[in-house]
Amino acid sequence: MTLKEPEAIAKSGVEETRLRILAAARKLYAERGSRGTTTREVADLAGVNEATLFRHFGTKQQLLAAMYDHFSEASAYVSILERMLEISGMEAQLRFLGAEAIESLRRKEDLIKVSMAEEIAFPEAGTCAWRAPVAGKLMLTEYMRERVEAGELQGDPETLARIFMSLFFAYVMANRIWSGEERPRDSVVQTIVDTFVNGARPR
Repeated sequence: MTLKEPEAIAKSGVEETRLRILAAARKLYAERGSRGTTTREVADLAGVNEATLFRHFGTKQQLLAAMYDHFSEASAYVSILERMLEISGMEAQLRFLGAEAIESLRRKEDLIKVSMAEEIAFPEAGTCAWRAPVAGKLMLTEYMRERVEAGELQGDPETLARIFMSLFFAYVMANRIWSGEERPRDSVVQTIVDTFVNGARPR
């Protein structure tokens, strides 16, 4: 059954409003944190009234959880890993995954930093913020298990997955601490993958 035109327009309008609210919540949350962000300010920035915001999300906590969920890109991990497996060769696959990881982390850097600072005070948001990395680690663990079984790598598959992801996480999140020019992404990916593979390759 297809939607009639008025129904389709109404549904589109509802979704557009929801996305505006989520985008506004992200902007204010990244600037001020959860305590400094009010639902009235989010509604104003989104161009809606506060009643509309609550009709969509219920509470401030539910709004922030929905915002994290929307921008976490959890579903993208499946697509990334599927595309990775279309590439020939483990090192080439890992370079592809590393490049995708850097771009994803850069898109979410603002949310990650604030969520790390506020996780103790707002554990629900922390749970949502880490949903995508947890999903990614589970899928990458299976990939690492296959590589270990094939004799291409050695070590515990889950630990290998965590180490691989952590290398890129640390590079992006600590990048502003280090002085000097930004390195080309592909050069960074190559160095990290070489370091990981050579450290985990069977001797």
